[in-house]
Amino acid sequence: MCQTVRLFNQSKHGKGKLVFIRTSILIALFLIVTCPAQSAGIRVVTEDWSPYNYTEDGEIKGMATEVVRAVLDRAGLDYTIETLPWARAYKLAQTEPDVLIYSILKLPNRAPLFKWIQLRGLSIDMYLFRPKYRNDINLGCLEEAKAYKVGVTRETSTHHFLLAKGFKAGVNLFPVNCEQFNALKSQPHTKRIDLTTGNSISLARELKVAGLPPDYWVRQVLLFKKDLYMAFSLSTSDATVERVRTAFEEVRAQGTLDAVVNRYCHMFE
Repeated sequence: MCQTVRLFNQSKHGKGKLVFIRTSILIALFLIVTCPAQSAGIRVVTEDWSPYNYTEDGEIKGMATEVVRAVLDRAGLDYTIETLPWARAYKLAQTEPDVLIYSILKLPNRAPLFKWIQLRGLSIDMYLFRPKYRNDINLGCLEEAKAYKVGVTRETSTHHFLLAKGFKAGVNLFPVNCEQFNALKSQPHTKRIDLTTGNSISLARELKVAGLPPDYWVRQVLLFKKDLYMAFSLSTSDATVERVRTAFEEVRAQGTLDAVVNRYCHMFE
């Protein structure tokens, strides 16, 4: 009789342990399903396009970089920033989660590819430029540029803009991985391109770094004027995007953006 009771008590304890284990598993599964995974942080990618984003002494700097850092710090997010060739950065931002790309323009064909945040107050004027020594080039309109070889950074908004306007790769459009290459390809001893695309501020900085005269490029035809954006990959949570959007408006209201823009606009004069 006593032996029977002991076996019964052991059986009760065994069932109790089994119930406890089952309950623990159910709670763990519930937490996995209902609680969002902790993100490893935002991977921020950009290109070397000074003075908006560029690397100097191992540090990523620039007008847009300072604004992006201020915004992400304000949002309280963990992040890393890296400089890549534009085509690679652009691909990553389309295919990987929690990726932020800047500085980027919002074009119709790009609109559905990202979650966008407009950097209102940080805009660019994109032009075609000719080397100063090329007095044989004097454009009156964009269509006339099709008779020349135009250097453009691969997969940028300007690249897509010119393709949409009827320019053809290898005929009158010659993509490069970096805007700096165009100054080298346009010099008298090479003449591999006749024109470059660019923004006055960015070209001024590149000329200074290359040791070329500040008036090397002569402005010809306006391509477009647009605000810059930063854009998240589509798989980034809406909550994260809105958090960053709110942080940008707060940074802008504080005057941080205007202060950064004014400083850089006079830096390379």
